[in-house]
Amino acid sequence: MDALLLHTAPPLDPNWLAYEPSLTFPHQDASLTPLQRQEVYATWCRGLTARQTAPEWRDHHLLSGVVKTELTVPSSDGYPVPVMKYTRAQQQQQSAQSAESQPEKVLILYLHGGGLYVGAPDSEELSILRILAHRPLGRTITVTVLSAGYRLMPMFSAQTAVSDSVAVFEHLLRLRGTEAPLARVIVMGSSSGGELAALVAQGAAPGVVDGVVLRGSVTSDAFSGEEYVPERLRSLHTSAWEQSFHTMLLGAMTRAVPRDGLEKMPLEGDDVFGRHPKTWIRVCTNDTLYSDGVCYAKALEEAGVEVRVDVVEGWPHTFWLIAPELDRVLQAEEAMLDGLSWILEKR
Repeated sequence: MDALLLHTAPPLDPNWLAYEPSLTFPHQDASLTPLQRQEVYATWCRGLTARQTAPEWRDHHLLSGVVKTELTVPSSDGYPVPVMKYTRAQQQQQSAQSAESQPEKVLILYLHGGGLYVGAPDSEELSILRILAHRPLGRTITVTVLSAGYRLMPMFSAQTAVSDSVAVFEHLLRLRGTEAPLARVIVMGSSSGGELAALVAQGAAPGVVDGVVLRGSVTSDAFSGEEYVPERLRSLHTSAWEQSFHTMLLGAMTRAVPRDGLEKMPLEGDDVFGRHPKTWIRVCTNDTLYSDGVCYAKALEEAGVEVRVDVVEGWPHTFWLIAPELDRVLQAEEAMLDGLSWILEKR
């Protein structure tokens, strides 16, 4: 992982630079209240998905056979956490088959990004639809995705977001005990959702989670000071403090309190790294969180965990969520699906 050290970011890809001027972010209107910002962002994300899956667009086929079910899961304080459950229609027919003839099952907990301030269960639906359409390694599997609508800051604490995510994870495990016995369990997330995914995986009992997928994820609070990065990893962590990594999608992150009030960030999980499951990590070279991903991969590698890192050179933070129509986005999503296939490989 030391070979991934970058002291400065490379130039942005010309294709991104040509696309960037067309971007607008209505949720960044300074006049919006936090609740309004959340609503505007959720609506904007739904608009991106609707456009990209319209009949005349490239990804219309992803909608075929998809069944979406809205439900709620009680959190530790009784709050009904909104959840979107994604399956495919044929899975309802397969459930009547004998256990011997049923295809392999995979259950995925998906945690959206948004800095813990914005996002909804369907904010990253395009990625979820791609997962449902994917058939890893040519094998027939059935996939169920639970996308959690955890409560958001500043109305709620970061710890509440963690607790809500854990509650949905526990519900997913109950599904494994009833609807999908022997199913393998994957936890995945992007940006701050990756932070939550890592914390959920770290808190799970050994062997419960079969794999983790992290994309552009928050793993430290380097922005609050180098003391929030483990000392042995500080020389590898450069992107938080080097301005060349800043882009219009993400600059320097600020927090009202270090770690948003959490006891620790994922990169500070030395006591649990050894039981971390197989992990695939996406990093973008033009992202202030680049080093967060690299350092997390290094920490897992040191603990003997199987880990792979996908490096996207010249592209900014979570660009695949912002510009889904670009060819490079499709390539990045296919790489994510390859990473999921790698996690699901038989040993």
